Amino acid sequence: MQNESLSRAYELTRTLVAALDAGDFGFAADLAEERSPLIMSLTAEQTDEALVMIHEIRDMNATIMQKASAARDAISARFSEAQRRVSAARQYQTAGQLR
Repeated sequence: MQNESLSRAYELTRTLVAALDAGDFGFAADLAEERSPLIMSLTAEQTDEALVMIHEIRDMNATIMQKASAARDAISARFSEAQRRVSAARQYQTAGQLR
């Protein structure tokens, strides 16, 4: 069972990276939610083969964090730009009402 959980966590991690590459953040969140209990169920005693897989998952996790951080920064920048545009439109409308 332990091997099946690890294999499933590995496949979910690969799919999670692909979902982030595709910009499908909702699907990525669902995958992360499904993957989390599998990762948390891993025990300290692992075979050499399992340790290799765990290290690959760890490396993919670093990629996931980089992609998530970049997406967050992009969303934040778009939100700030939208706020600036709303403020500019509000100022334009207020100036028009003063005439």
